[in-house]
Amino acid sequence: MNAVPELSGVDLARQALLAAREAAKKSEAQTKKPKRRSGTAVRRDGREPLGLGAAITMMMTERGLVAPAAGGSVLAQWEAILATAAPELAGHVQAVGFDADTGRLDVAPDARRTARRSAGSRRS
Repeated sequence: MNAVPELSGVDLARQALLAAREAAKKSEAQTKKPKRRSGTAVRRDGREPLGLGAAITMMMTERGLVAPAAGGSVLAQWEAILATAAPELAGHVQAVGFDADTGRLDVAPDARRTARRSAGSRRS
């Protein structure tokens, strides 16, 4: 009769490790969630969904339109903004630059008004 040799030490550890790996693979396969598809879904009519911002940009490009620069509108409306925010400064300062990325507005004394004021004081 062929006797099966008894396993001991390292052989038992290898066998236990193999059994644990197999059990882990089986449990992973059972609990694995379905993967989400990457990419975009195509509608039945062949079009792909498009975000609102991308759709507006695409429409503006097709029609040759350009979005107004934020800095341009701030500088163009400076007098109205100043009259609302700080009426005591109206006519004394002028906007010279606006950085839309940082939100920085550069103002300087109104050179024309300052020149008129200093010219008037020299006459006296």
